[in-house]
Amino acid sequence: MSFQPTNILIFGATGVIGKPIVDELINEKASFRRIAIFTSQGAVTSKADVIRRFEESGVEVFVGDLSDHEYTRHVLEGTRPCSPLPWNQDGKSTSPSPLEPFDSIISAVGRTAISLQIELLRLAEAVETVKRFFPSEYGTDIEFDATSASEPPHQQKLKVRAFINSFIKRLECTYLVTGPYSDLFLSKMSAAPRMGSFDVQAKHATLLYQGEDPISFTSISEYVLALFPW
Repeated sequence: MSFQPTNILIFGATGVIGKPIVDELINEKASFRRIAIFTSQGAVTSKADVIRRFEESGVEVFVGDLSDHEYTRHVLEGTRPCSPLPWNQDGKSTSPSPLEPFDSIISAVGRTAISLQIELLRLAEAVETVKRFFPSEYGTDIEFDATSASEPPHQQKLKVRAFINSFIKRLECTYLVTGPYSDLFLSKMSAAPRMGSFDVQAKHATLLYQGEDPISFTSISEYVLALFPW
């Protein structure tokens, strides 16, 4: 890295990809001054246990909508205190005082929010204290994957990359290309035996392809360590 991140803001923090990232940051929280997430009101309701766990570990929580560009910019600039959550009866903010701007943004938004990153990138480019941006990739390299033309999420990611190439001049953007995750792949074997499975009781195995083809996987813990090597 060209600089040491100190104040990190994560989008999509409660998802399959986001949660391990936040957990790893929490494990290394002594290395940072601020760790925060930006989440929706819906997530506060449906994933309250996850968000509460994050907050109890010292993570700040901003509740808002990515389409509210003014609010989002204030969060990036450090001029908006984090949101009081329903379980904080005293309404006190966990934000440090005085607030500091964020210097690194990690996006782990899901498929339906990929395109929203374009405006988020535009805002981050305009806030000079933001130095680095990780777009939501974490999979196959969409520019070199022949199947991307038939994958709607890949098409959205390609639009984000095109925006970065054309309009982002100052931000340092990093694509983290991992390939498929063994954690997710192996968890689906019982539901789709043709993907490869072992039935010990029946003494039956279903192999992928001819059983001799090389296959490369990345575990979720491995990609987190790659993103945060310290």
